[in-house]
Amino acid sequence: MTPTDGVILSEATVRALIDDIFGALGFAAGERALLADALIDGSRAGHPAHGVSRIPVYVDDFRDGMIEPAVVPLVTHEMAAAVAVDARGCLGQVSTVFAIEAATAKARQAGIGCATVHNGNDMACLGYYVVGPAREGRITLLMSNGAGGVASAPPFGSAAPFLSTNPITCGIPRAPGKPPLVIDLSTSVVSQGKVRAAANRGEAVPEGWLVDRDGRPVTDPAAFFSTPREAALLPLGGVSSGYKGFLLSLMVETFAGALAGVAMSSGAEPRRARRGLFVLVVDPDGLRGGPGLANEMEALVTSLEALPAVGDSGGVRMPGAPRGDPPAGGIPVDGLTWARIATVLEELSLTGDYPKMDTVA
Repeated sequence: MTPTDGVILSEATVRALIDDIFGALGFAAGERALLADALIDGSRAGHPAHGVSRIPVYVDDFRDGMIEPAVVPLVTHEMAAAVAVDARGCLGQVSTVFAIEAATAKARQAGIGCATVHNGNDMACLGYYVVGPAREGRITLLMSNGAGGVASAPPFGSAAPFLSTNPITCGIPRAPGKPPLVIDLSTSVVSQGKVRAAANRGEAVPEGWLVDRDGRPVTDPAAFFSTPREAALLPLGGVSSGYKGFLLSLMVETFAGALAGVAMSSGAEPRRARRGLFVLVVDPDGLRGGPGLANEMEALVTSLEALPAVGDSGGVRMPGAPRGDPPAGGIPVDGLTWARIATVLEELSLTGDYPKMDTVA
């Protein structure tokens, strides 16, 4: 990254930045700390659009009345192994952790627990939330829908943007000391964040990510963010097998949309909308009547990793922490995002020791 591309921030600087900005907006210390942990994790995992780049997005959501500071989620309905949670517009990070903890409490009693969340907000990288439970021996499944707010992907058989990217994440335990398996994917061929990152850098996206309304390939990411939207993200599986991503997306619409009691995808033009979340937590010890799942998973992983590599693939690569390709050193922030952050700092009259656009710190 060159000086004109943006800045490189230390983790300490990112934490101070989030603390200053969101403190000035009225968010509690615990909220700010959780937000910093989640966004740093996203950037460190190699997903910059789901990391520190979310700062100005959340500021905009706050100003538009989407995110409410210092709000505690509420359990609105409860059964033996399930809870329904009203996020009340709080930070997505707060409601996600709250729902996982509520479902975990149920799983300790019943072996399995689930939670739904409505009135939620963006929670950035879902993989962040399942690592801790997996290290403690629990399986955690998350599904999130866009609450009808962003028509990003067409259903298989059409090129009209209609569905959200509807991500699915699962954390699975391994043997003690081994990084858990973290399956984190969108039901579109890539996440919307990857398209946004390319647009911020002024780069084209690979052919096979986007199509126009006639189904022709598009490589200009700006077409995806136009109003009306001129391009859509292909469903997972692409042109030939996109029905697989479409079917997975329908599952997310069911669990994190209809079941959670939030709006489902409708093909509406891009707008801000609250999100739905479905959480499933499984206590393997309770269901199996004793320990053993982590060791069996480890045996499976060992067998998979021992398979011969094909071509220059390097062999089977298991989904686990660290996820993605973490950047070395500090956390890069592209120039467009940093310009937006710098504007926020100026608007809030915050004068911390932050880098200027023409420096790398």
